[in-house]
Amino acid sequence: MDKCPRCNTPVKPGQKFCTKCGERLVEAKPEQNQPSQPAENAEEAHGRQQGSADIVQTSSQHIYWTIQQGQIARVVTPQELAAYKDAKGVIVSEGTTAYVRVDGKTVATLSGGVYEFKQAFVKTQDGNAMQKAWEFMSNLFERKPDATEEEQKALIMNLQKAAAFTIVILVDKAFPVLVGAKQATIDDYKTFKPMVIKTKYYDLQVGVNAMFQIQDKERFINHYLTACNLLTTAHIADTISDPVRAALQQLLETREWDGSSLPQEIRREMKDEINKVAQDLFFGLGIARIVEITADSTDMERFRNLSREMYLSEQELDYLQRTNEFRNRMTAVQNAQQIAEARSESELRAELDKINKDNLLREDEMQQFQLMLDSQRRLREARTKEEEDAVMAEIRRQGLVRDIDLRRLEQEADLERRQREADFEFQEQQRQEQLKMERRQKEFEMFMSMENANREHELEMARLHADTDKEWNERLREQQQHQNDQMMELLRTMAAHPQPANNNTNNTNNGNN
Repeated sequence: MDKCPRCNTPVKPGQKFCTKCGERLVEAKPEQNQPSQPAENAEEAHGRQQGSADIVQTSSQHIYWTIQQGQIARVVTPQELAAYKDAKGVIVSEGTTAYVRVDGKTVATLSGGVYEFKQAFVKTQDGNAMQKAWEFMSNLFERKPDATEEEQKALIMNLQKAAAFTIVILVDKAFPVLVGAKQATIDDYKTFKPMVIKTKYYDLQVGVNAMFQIQDKERFINHYLTACNLLTTAHIADTISDPVRAALQQLLETREWDGSSLPQEIRREMKDEINKVAQDLFFGLGIARIVEITADSTDMERFRNLSREMYLSEQELDYLQRTNEFRNRMTAVQNAQQIAEARSESELRAELDKINKDNLLREDEMQQFQLMLDSQRRLREARTKEEEDAVMAEIRRQGLVRDIDLRRLEQEADLERRQREADFEFQEQQRQEQLKMERRQKEFEMFMSMENANREHELEMARLHADTDKEWNERLREQQQHQNDQMMELLRTMAAHPQPANNNTNNTNNGNN
C-alpha cells in the first residue's frame, strides 16, 4: 500500500487525495511511459499539477486564486507559482483573502480584486522554483495598490535572505458544517452519522448543523495548514466532532426529561456549551450561528441528505476541480464570446475542444459537459414555464448535474423567467404609456390648432370691426364738416345782406291796422 509523501498516511491505490492532510497524490505510471526530463521541469510539472485545480492562468494571462466549493483553505507553494509564465497579474476571487506567510508569519495580505504586474512575469529556464516565486511576489507587490512601506521593506528583506514562504487562501464568509460522530475516513462524512450521547436513562443520537467562520486567522493557519495543503468542510467536521461530543456528553450524562424530543431549554444549554468549547478547542475557528440541534430520526435522514450535498468524495472533488478550472477557462472574454456565438452542437464542441487542448477533461466528461452547456442554453432561452420544465426534466433524466446544482439551476431559470416576464410587462407598460402620450399629444395638437383658429378668427373680426369703426367715424366727420360748412355759408350770406329795421316796423304797423 502506498503512503502520502507529506504525512506518510497509508493511501489506497488510485486515490487522488490524502484523507488526512489533503495532499494531491500523483498516480505512478510505468517507467517506460515516463519521458526523461530534467529535475527542474519535473518540479515545475508537479507544481502545475498540484495547483491547477485552484490556481488557473486564464487566457488573459492572469493567475486566478480562488476557493472551490466544499473547500475552506488552500495553500499555494512556490513550486506552483513558478509553473506559470508570461503572467500579467493576479486575480483574487471575491469572498477570499490571500495571506503571504514568511517563516510562519503573515507579512502581507491580498483581498479580493485584480492586481496587475509592473511588467509581465516571464518564467525562465534558469534558477530554482523558490527564486522564480520570489520574483513573482516582488513583481506583484510593486503594483499592489495598498502595499505599505513596511510590507515592501519586509518583502525585500526576505528576498535577500531567500526565506521560505507560502501563500494561504482563506474563505472570508461563514460556511456550514454538519457535526456528528467521528468517522473512519474523510470520504465517510458524505453519509452523515449522528453522535451517540449517553443520558441518564437512554442513548441519544444527536446532530448539529452550524455556520462556522475563521476568526483568528494566525491560529487557524498554524493549527490546520502546517501539514495540509487543502482543507475542506469534511476535515473540519472530522476535527471538531470529538470535542463537541465530549462537551455534550458531560452536559447530558445526568440529565433527564419527559418525552423523546429535546426540550428547548436543553437545546439552548447545548448551544451554549458548544460555543464555550469552540473558544478553546477549535483553534481560531468560531461559530457564527448554530442553525439546528436535533435528535429526531426524521431530521437525521434530512441531515444525511444534506451531507451528501455538502461533503465531497475524492472522485467528486477531483472532477469538480477539473470542471471548475475548465469553467474558469471559459470565463475568458474571448472564449466566452466564441461559446456564446456557437449556434450548433458541432460549433460548440469545436470551441470546447480548443479550451480542452491539454485534455483536462476526458472524452466522456466532455460529452457530459457539452450536454450540460447545451441544456443550460436551452434553459436560458426558454420562453414559457412549460419549456423550462421540459428542459429541467431532461437534465434530471440525464443526471447531468448534482442535486444541489440542479436546485440552483432551477432557481436561476425561474429568476431569469420572472425577469423576462417583468421586462416584458415593463416594456408593455412603456408601450402603453407611449401610446397614451402620443394620443394626448395629438389631442393637445388638435386643441391648440382649434385655439389658434379661434384666435385668428377673433383677430380677423377685431380687424374688421376696427376697419368698420374707422370708416364710420370718417363718414361722421365728413357729415359734420359738411353741416358746419353749410352753417358758415348761411351766416356769411346773412351777414352780407342785412334787412332794414323801419321796414320791419312799418310792416308791423300795417299789420296791426
